Amino acid sequence: MKKTIAIIHYNTPELTEAAILSVRKHCREDYAIVVFDNSDSRPFTKRMKGVKVMNNRKAQFVDFEAELEKYPNRCEDLAYKGNFASVKHMMSVQKLFELIPEGFILMDSDVLLKADVGFLWDEKFAATGRVAFYHGRRKESDRMLPYVCYLNVPLLTKHGARYYDPARCWGLQPGGKGNRNNLYDTGASLLEDITKTKPFLWWRNWRELEGMYVHFGAASYSNADLETQKAWLEQHRELWEIVGKPTTAKPTNRKGK
Repeated sequence: MKKTIAIIHYNTPELTEAAILSVRKHCREDYAIVVFDNSDSRPFTKRMKGVKVMNNRKAQFVDFEAELEKYPNRCEDLAYKGNFASVKHMMSVQKLFELIPEGFILMDSDVLLKADVGFLWDEKFAATGRVAFYHGRRKESDRMLPYVCYLNVPLLTKHGARYYDPARCWGLQPGGKGNRNNLYDTGASLLEDITKTKPFLWWRNWRELEGMYVHFGAASYSNADLETQKAWLEQHRELWEIVGKPTTAKPTNRKGK
């Protein structure tokens, strides 16, 4: 069975395509790639060899609105202007725990690899990747950044670690900034769970990982300016351009397990 890289996609098809090409260019492993498509306007339709599209555009896998309705007192002002992008991202990753139960490398759609990240795949640990630490007067939850990280689903599941936990989820709980539960961002509840199951947590020095990819920027879904995206891709063309290797093939939509 091939190892898998999973990408959550939302309205940025050019960035997602380039991310996949950067995987093909820099990784020695012939990864299967899954694109979990949550788009509402610009779906991922590019036909690429070895890429499976899980179409969630009409809530085929996760019904975001039905889940959000369970929390009528959710804190709209803290949840990315009511879009709840982080919450939806976490729901999607949790669903991937079911759809890819053997585990996967989670990669943001607006990341371009600069080197092989295969060393992250280490089945002895629950997760490997970069951890962001927050320290200051207003303490926030540390979190495992989803830019590029390995999630060992069997081990995470065995120890009860969850990527999406509504009780610890950005904006789902009422109370605004005074509610500690509103400080959990993407990857925070997972990190908290796996730190309780030591030694099953391991992360690389963040400076080492930082040099292995470039990131378009925080919340790229909200920066829908195509010219800005195209300029960024052109600036980093050497990271994703593959000369002389066709990438088109019949797409596969994977439904269920």
